[in-house]
Amino acid sequence: MDNRTNRTGNDKNGDQSETLTRGEVQGAAIPWNVLNADMVGLIAKNYLHRLDYIHFCLASKANRDVMPMVKLTSSCTTRCTDLSPWLVFSRDKCHDVYNFVNPMHNNENYLMHLPDLVGATIRFQKGGWLLMSKGLTSIFFYNPFTREKINLPDLPVDMYSFSGITFSSSPTSSDCIIFAIEQMPASDGMSNEIYIYFITRGAALWSICNFPNPNTEKFMPLHNTPVFYNGVFYCVDYNGTLGVFNLEDCSWKVLEKPPHQQFSGMYPSFLVECAGKILLVNLGHLGASVRVYRLDFLKMEWDVVGNLGKHMLFIGYTSCFSAIAPNRRMENKIYFPRLCLNGEGVVFYSLETGNYHSFGIQHSANNFYDTEGWYTNCTWIEPNWSKAQVLDWLNPPL
Repeated sequence: MDNRTNRTGNDKNGDQSETLTRGEVQGAAIPWNVLNADMVGLIAKNYLHRLDYIHFCLASKANRDVMPMVKLTSSCTTRCTDLSPWLVFSRDKCHDVYNFVNPMHNNENYLMHLPDLVGATIRFQKGGWLLMSKGLTSIFFYNPFTREKINLPDLPVDMYSFSGITFSSSPTSSDCIIFAIEQMPASDGMSNEIYIYFITRGAALWSICNFPNPNTEKFMPLHNTPVFYNGVFYCVDYNGTLGVFNLEDCSWKVLEKPPHQQFSGMYPSFLVECAGKILLVNLGHLGASVRVYRLDFLKMEWDVVGNLGKHMLFIGYTSCFSAIAPNRRMENKIYFPRLCLNGEGVVFYSLETGNYHSFGIQHSANNFYDTEGWYTNCTWIEPNWSKAQVLDWLNPPL
């Protein structure tokens, strides 16, 4: 089939035939209303992800007449990998209104009513799935984009008190493992123990392991998210010390602390996997200092990282992950779950400028002053409109 399109034009020499090759733009635009409903549906399904579809509809009344509006929670066949992660939070977990802030589009703020989440608290996020707790022992997965829910066996504790919790892969996969850690007083009342809880997809009960932790100065579990890396779970404490849990033999080991004078027991550190490496983001008082390190496993040293390249980091107490930036202005930055005081603009730290900024507004600072955040019910989320095939935790997909 010929990929060329003919058009007729007039010039000073009279009528002549011109040829348009693929990639050229025709002079006279074709109105959308000449397309029938089937053609419009085909374009929307194959070439627009859900957010671009909405942006297109909002551009003009003519567009809305041709392409009906849809909700952000409408189903979509694929994950939108070209979107940046969004900041999701609820200022009051007793209400059902959640904010979804999109830093890629100058901090557009979408509101979703999620009645299933009233009274629930976000504990972790991966791949668009929220791990939520409710009440004392109830825990479940929830995808706010598809409104799908996966119920889990109740926690084997009197109440949720973990310092960190994570899951290894999408809860829709057969190899998903949920991992949690906390420190508790030992039975002698004189020392402490590390308690590990985990459950695999298809299991009806949680497994529990406990290990002596006589020296809390050597390792004290930190309130942040563990990282699943190369088949084991890594946890970090305030001093940059790593604890490693191996599921194969249910072993726990505290690694020798990689020496570095910048670490302090007063301020948090965040583990994140990036480009196949383990990174550590260390913050100073009110974010006045931001340091990024890469773990050298051979030397067991933290090497300073000065540039993330095309990557961006999303840091928080309930999710820490990396992504390749969808555009140049978003790369080489660390995004925090904080907003400017006017309620607009996600705060990020630029490794290039050494300051905090926000897209769409004039904000530049060297600390977290004039910002708000670290909400108790917030996380970074990767937009995911993919429908799950199996929502029964006890019956994993084949």
